[in-house]
Amino acid sequence: MKNSIQYFTKNGIPELEKIKMKFMENPAVFDKCVEEVWKVFLQTACYFICGWLEECNALLEDSLKRRMHWQVKDRRQKNILTPVGSITFTRTRFINKETGETAYLLDRMLGLEPHARISDGGKAGMLEAAAQGSYEKAGGYACQGEDCVSRQTVMRQVHSMETSPGSREEVSEKRKAKYLYVEADEDHISLQYKKKKGDVKRYKGHADNGQIVKLVYVHEGYTGRGENKKRKELKNVVYFGGLYRGKDNEKLWKEVKEYIEKQYETEAVEKIYFQSDGGGWMKKGIEMLGAEFVLDEFHIQKYIRRMARLADGSTEEEREETEKKLQEWIEKGNRKKLEEWIVQTCAVLKEKDGKKLMESWSYIKNNWKGVRRRIKKGEGVMGSSTEGHISHVLSAGMSSRPMGWSRQGADSLAHIRIYWKNGGDMLELVKQQKEGEKEEREEDEKYFSASEILSWEKKHSKTNGKYIEALQAR
Repeated sequence: MKNSIQYFTKNGIPELEKIKMKFMENPAVFDKCVEEVWKVFLQTACYFICGWLEECNALLEDSLKRRMHWQVKDRRQKNILTPVGSITFTRTRFINKETGETAYLLDRMLGLEPHARISDGGKAGMLEAAAQGSYEKAGGYACQGEDCVSRQTVMRQVHSMETSPGSREEVSEKRKAKYLYVEADEDHISLQYKKKKGDVKRYKGHADNGQIVKLVYVHEGYTGRGENKKRKELKNVVYFGGLYRGKDNEKLWKEVKEYIEKQYETEAVEKIYFQSDGGGWMKKGIEMLGAEFVLDEFHIQKYIRRMARLADGSTEEEREETEKKLQEWIEKGNRKKLEEWIVQTCAVLKEKDGKKLMESWSYIKNNWKGVRRRIKKGEGVMGSSTEGHISHVLSAGMSSRPMGWSRQGADSLAHIRIYWKNGGDMLELVKQQKEGEKEEREEDEKYFSASEILSWEKKHSKTNGKYIEALQAR
């Protein structure tokens, strides 16, 4: 501690005084001065933390409890990246008297893995930055003031993380809701390769490297916010998602179902409305949740407009009139009348336009119940926001820019972004990962007692005290 105080007295304070003089001479350099002050305090923070680590190492060397099982072998320096900067400190390697095992006991106490270069806090900052931006930018968040972590390092860290439904917040008392809403959609990303590099095939400029990332979220409806409560946000929203290819699709819906059963009194839920565009992978969710399907407004209007445009493409007034007529038939459930109109219209259209009209009608027909529920707007049915959520939760970090992914990378980053959107603590996620990889230590693995710590503090308090007094006087 005294070395840290000496360092700040000798280097930090004079540097701050220089910055202050520079500012007083020319206040226009305010922002530059702020940056310089920030750097001074980052350097000081690194020096203080280094001092604490070396004091802890000295306490290990003096510990009587440690001497019962371990003896000193040698001392070496270690460099580790933290959120405040790069820290270099000396720690002691010990050898076990009984087994001959060698270990840096300070590393064990800190929870550092052998040969670790980045602290848990650095990894958490890196993951949070990767969830919001590119791997390249995330490298700078592992260690403030230094761009010393490569994109490959960030990528490996992202690939190694595993998130699960258990990371979502548990409630002491189940919530009650009359209606629950499950909404689902997908983001389309591009793969760098499918199984190995170079296996992507192209035909007429189009590649077969498309991949969907699934997003599902559960909420209780909308609630107003702001002064006039005009802005809407989802109430108690929780996100799920990832690749979930093939048979894993059922795993996704099991996670959603387990979450609903753990968080809500299912007896009090009258209906679960499943709002989506009716994709094939979503049908399993409707079945498992016992939900009522509601097709989202965007896709209904999209196909109604297309049908009207193909039938009456001459003037805008005619198209609007046809749209109203089609919507009225759907609202009244007059499917027979609609089918007759489709047949009659196809008979006078060109083959290409007739095929497009039939495709649009097939989409409406295959999702007829969901379309009717949306058009009728019965009790509890409300607007869907899947397109906006896909944009903010997935697309912003995965497909809005030209990006290529491996399947593992896309799946891992999707889970991390969803964990972040759910309000998850990245540091807690890193800690949970490490706890899953090693057994908990027993009480007898503590290397010094509380009495030894108090004795150490008492021994050094007088020495440190005079330096603290000198700093206060300065």
